[in-house]
Amino acid sequence: MMVPSSYDEYVVMVNDLGDSILSWADPDHYRGHTEGWEFTDFSTAFSIAVAYLLFVFVGSLIMSMGVPAIDPYPLKFVYNVSQIMLCAYMTIEASLLAYRNGYTFWPCNDWDFEKPPLAKLLWLFYVSKIWDFWDTIFIVLGKKWRQLSFLHVYHHTTIFLFYWLNAHVNFDGDIFLTIVLNGFIHTVMYTYYFICMHTKVPETGKSLPIWWKSSLTSMQLVQFITMMTQAIMILYKGCAAPHSRVVTSYLVYILSLFILFAQFFVSSYLKPKKKKTA
Repeated sequence: MMVPSSYDEYVVMVNDLGDSILSWADPDHYRGHTEGWEFTDFSTAFSIAVAYLLFVFVGSLIMSMGVPAIDPYPLKFVYNVSQIMLCAYMTIEASLLAYRNGYTFWPCNDWDFEKPPLAKLLWLFYVSKIWDFWDTIFIVLGKKWRQLSFLHVYHHTTIFLFYWLNAHVNFDGDIFLTIVLNGFIHTVMYTYYFICMHTKVPETGKSLPIWWKSSLTSMQLVQFITMMTQAIMILYKGCAAPHSRVVTSYLVYILSLFILFAQFFVSSYLKPKKKKTA
């Protein structure tokens, strides 16, 4: 790959890469409805993902050089409330759109290529993954290195890029289930974060134990199993859209998340914790 000598060349080169990805994923040329919408060109999505990874690396390096931890409480308060409201809205809206258009949990729901009911909501779902990057910003600023795991960074980076793809080639029909499931899980998750903010012990600064904490990961695992089951059924039934390449990629990707979250669940909640030696 040639190294671009200017910003314009960089944009052209990255967008060409994006076009190649879309041509592979969508040989039937279903895409087109969302092209030109904000953040849907690959140069923008790719640049945001690279900037995120650079922040993780550079930000962690700077904060580990003796900079005191930062806890921007007012910003975190607004962020968690906004996430609860946004995720709840997307969950409810996806459910209502599915009901109004006769979508069911059984695969091969019809697409409307002229006026796809889910296109705008899926675009919002995709863009919301940029807003999710604040999770990592707060972790780095707070120097909570245990939370800055491979799972965390991989999840945030790849789900953003995968939904860039979905925004182009998988913007109607069965995709409603993903929005409902993921939106609901995130509504519960940010509610949990909000509760943690307001149950801290003054002496230690740590949150009180919340009994349903492990249930969050369990819910995420059930979510992934449901998504994989849907993908397998779509492939089995040979649904017209999206193309099987997209569904297969989606299945493999969700499987990778399931494995990583399952490993986290086992190590966090099932393995006996080591006793501290005196």
